Amino acid sequence: MTARVSIDGAACFACGLCYVLAPNVFVEGHEGRAELNPRYRSGSPYEGLVPDELLPEAVRGMMTCPVKAIDVAEVDERLEKLKNAP
Repeated sequence: MTARVSIDGAACFACGLCYVLAPNVFVEGHEGRAELNPRYRSGSPYEGLVPDELLPEAVRGMMTCPVKAIDVAEVDERLEKLKNAP
């Protein structure tokens, strides 16, 4: 399983907790706001898929966000493959 991570860039006020406590998933972006690690982005710096082994870290980042700007949801990989098929 993978996890879909999304960040509400407008809600983030750059406190830095997520990228300090979950540095493999989140990075400091423009004006200090959180962005997803480029390795896991789906085009946008605010959305992407992270591997199962990083799910606990992604959830830690989500849980520590004081404005709840981060969402983490499990993704069924079979469904994702079907959606992205030609």
